[in-house]
Amino acid sequence: MHSGRQGGALRRVARLAMAALALLFSGMALAGPPVLISGVTVIDGTGAAPRPGQDVLIDKGRIAAIGQGLSAPRGATRVDGRGRYLLPGFIDSNVHATVYGNPARRDTSSRYADRNEDLALEFAQRQLKAGVTTIRDSYGVLPPLLAVRDRIARGEATGARMLVAGNILGWGGPFSLTYSLTGDRDLTLFQEQWNDILAQGMGEELMDMTPEELRVAVSAYLDRGVDFLKYGGTSHFTFPSLIGFSPRQQRVIVEEAHKRGRIAETHATSPEGLYIAVEAGIDLIQHPEILSRDYPQELIDLILSKGTLCAIRANMVTGAVRQRQIEKRAAALASIAKMPPARTSTEVRRRAVMRGEDDEIQRRNAERLIKAGCPVTIATDNYLGDAPEFRRSPKTPDQEPGEGSLLAIEGLVELGMSPMDAIVAATRNGARATGRLNELGTIETGKIADLLLLSADPTADIRNIRRLERLFFAGEEVDLAALPHTRLFMEAPAQE
Repeated sequence: MHSGRQGGALRRVARLAMAALALLFSGMALAGPPVLISGVTVIDGTGAAPRPGQDVLIDKGRIAAIGQGLSAPRGATRVDGRGRYLLPGFIDSNVHATVYGNPARRDTSSRYADRNEDLALEFAQRQLKAGVTTIRDSYGVLPPLLAVRDRIARGEATGARMLVAGNILGWGGPFSLTYSLTGDRDLTLFQEQWNDILAQGMGEELMDMTPEELRVAVSAYLDRGVDFLKYGGTSHFTFPSLIGFSPRQQRVIVEEAHKRGRIAETHATSPEGLYIAVEAGIDLIQHPEILSRDYPQELIDLILSKGTLCAIRANMVTGAVRQRQIEKRAAALASIAKMPPARTSTEVRRRAVMRGEDDEIQRRNAERLIKAGCPVTIATDNYLGDAPEFRRSPKTPDQEPGEGSLLAIEGLVELGMSPMDAIVAATRNGARATGRLNELGTIETGKIADLLLLSADPTADIRNIRRLERLFFAGEEVDLAALPHTRLFMEAPAQE
């Protein structure tokens, strides 16, 4: 009897999870009165040429019609789109909206652990303010993320649509060997608790399971309502890059995700680790440019043949970040020139780090993946970082919520894409990463009306993605000036 009751409870949880997912993509929770945007140039996210002079009708949260000479229904809001450009909302495929005990930010984690719902909502609102209408949180504290995701989906809170993964399967939390090369022998109670909070029972113990045991564990985790699965194809770091799961185990993770209509993705930092994951059938590679070495052509060919989505941190290898890397490299070379020859393999590695060789590998890998024609989307690793009161200096904008996403789109152009291709990467390909391309990512009849109205042409200059005048989320206009509603980590602008 007990097992029957437990099975019934799990089925009810699964039904609730599916209902929440349906609500998440229904586009109905925020549906307001009809809206007619007239005379606008549509850049639809498919890669097709811009279409000037279009009318776009929004009704019940969705795109009801696109054409010329459309009539507005009674009571509709009219928006003059002449001289304006209409794009789908941007999608960021890799963010971190909670604090999670990071070894470098213990003070922040201690003070704000019980405010993760507030932090996640502020994060989602900052993303939305920049025109990012959907975010995928690929590593964070699961309970508050689920709570905020559902509040936004129900229309009870304003923010970018959220999809959440919780833990990276197979990793033991922020103070573990797999995440930070931290052994458990001397952990404090605080550190052990944070490991449990993050791992959610899906940590390093999974690696010891048989495929069938793993299947049961993964299925139970999906019952908890996560939107996609991310697993550690290797450990977190590039050295030593340790393969996490066997090929059989990885196939099980992917199969269980696909049974539920979920995306399966990996973090893998060695060519062999990534090869196993792509062969296992993953849908997406998080930051594929972060490998321990340059890509073998064989691996690029495999990614192309499988159509595996490459979620690149363009914001971390371009722009101001790239300039800082170049300056740091020049200073390091001058310093190394004064040193005696390296005497150990450890010293050789340390000097390679000083020279920024990892940064150079990442830049080359990103360029090669793009040049080869691999499908790409943006995946910034935007994160909260230290609370403002604990910062010795301001956080750079490269991975700030919203700003990091815009830098990533601009960075794709620096890496070799056309502005139109960069827009497609951040819209249609982002929707592929959600597993809901039929609902999101392009301006097409029937899709959810996540729309950006820009005052300048982003295909002429990608920086015009910053010229956001109005934003519609599931058909309802958002008051951008009011975001975020509560400031915790986003500091107020200086008074003029």
